[in-house]
Amino acid sequence: MSDIFISYSSKDRPWVERFAITLEAHGWSVWWDRNIPTGGSFNAVIRQELSAAKCAIVVWSDQSVESEWVQAEAAEAKKQDKYLPIKINESDIPLGFTQRTFQSLVDWEAGTEHAGFSQLLKDVERLVKSPPKRVEFGPKSWWKRVHPVWLVGAPAVLAAVVVIGLMLWPIPALVQVKLTAERVEFEIGTTERGETTLSGFDMQSIAIEKFTDLSFEPASIEVADPAQYRVKTDDFPSSAWKPLNISRANKVTLGAKDQTQHPRVTVEGLNAAESETIHLDPIAVASGTHVTLATRETHGGKKEGVTLQVTGQETFTLSIHKPFKLIADQVELRDIALPFRKQDELTYRVTLPEQASWIAVTALPVGLILSPTFALGQSATSFFSDIRVVSMDFTKQDPSGERVSALIGKGTISFPDYPHLGSVPLNEGEAIGLERLDKFTIEHVTLRADGKGMNVVGYGPVKQVRTKRGEIPIQHSLTALDALWHNAWLAVFVTIIVTVFTTSLGAYRLWKEFRR
Repeated sequence: MSDIFISYSSKDRPWVERFAITLEAHGWSVWWDRNIPTGGSFNAVIRQELSAAKCAIVVWSDQSVESEWVQAEAAEAKKQDKYLPIKINESDIPLGFTQRTFQSLVDWEAGTEHAGFSQLLKDVERLVKSPPKRVEFGPKSWWKRVHPVWLVGAPAVLAAVVVIGLMLWPIPALVQVKLTAERVEFEIGTTERGETTLSGFDMQSIAIEKFTDLSFEPASIEVADPAQYRVKTDDFPSSAWKPLNISRANKVTLGAKDQTQHPRVTVEGLNAAESETIHLDPIAVASGTHVTLATRETHGGKKEGVTLQVTGQETFTLSIHKPFKLIADQVELRDIALPFRKQDELTYRVTLPEQASWIAVTALPVGLILSPTFALGQSATSFFSDIRVVSMDFTKQDPSGERVSALIGKGTISFPDYPHLGSVPLNEGEAIGLERLDKFTIEHVTLRADGKGMNVVGYGPVKQVRTKRGEIPIQHSLTALDALWHNAWLAVFVTIIVTVFTTSLGAYRLWKEFRR
């Protein structure tokens, strides 16, 4: 005996099938299939099922209103006082059945809220004398769709997924870099002070190139007559120096004549022949500025120096306190008359007042170039230190124009917080890449005592280190698994959380299934 008998036209079978399944999901038994057992009487079976059912739902449609069978079944249902009519399209109900109210299910979809269907459930409950089971509409949450046994065993599966993910997830690690190179390029980062300075150093001279003009406020300035230059001693007699009148101009400006002639200004001590040194105070540079350092040899290896190119900043201030000699090549003195005919190269003797001992330089967009020169071994101590950077590049351009490694000696990369990772040895010519530097600091840069390259030492968080030996790229990085594996407390905590959560969820689902 079924709770519900459904009368319908066979042409509406797809719709009725979804309808019947939904009613069964609410806990009622439904007879709706018109497949009659072999040898059975079609009329007798239908009459028997209709009489046994507690209610009869008649599905009116364009097809069923023309069906004599549906009309006969509807008449019998009315006679037995179990008739519940519904409409699934805008058809007209036959005249003999219009006295009863019907529910419109024209726009009803299985698994959705619908006012007509909700009322029909109440009518069925009234006749069947059994309340429907609660059916939640919409898709089930993922944890209800998953079998609880799977949830209980999920920790092992989840652990495997987590381990693989942690193995593939590189994280920043403190890295100590010690390299020997002939060139390094870096981008200046931000500091707590808001400004980065390239530390000052002692030198014999410094050449300034790639500028438009430089200016200063001298206490006195003299120019040497080029006709009295002494080649043998590389200097001028005292009679060659002519004072310049700066009484009307507190500020002296030297401007580049023609950039194609490579204007150059060299600042050195007054007694260069005696290897006198001058001190350059720290140079302030803005964050985002690119700095390139490259070593060079001069005068047959008796002196050494570096080429310092600074790109991304328009003006610089160079501070030198000692009186100095200034040699200007393809540069002209502006707004001040010279005591002789202008020359391409002139030598000036400048004394700066203590309260204004600066030279302001306006750089070209391609970047200002400063070339300090040292006596051999003079710069064995650090001439650059504590520079915050966000990127570093240890490559150079070979004669064919290709980028190659700038390493010219041995070096190492180590991970101080994770000694199990060991150190990475580097040899001359090997490529190296440091990616995503965070608060990385160049601790110091020194020229080698043998005059071959410079030592660069840096320290700070690096997300990934790449090296290349020949054509083989090698990746050195700390993964999240390394960090977790070597932090016992964190590993235990994560394991407990993952295991307890998934196991508890599975146990709760099993308990709910058992109670049901």
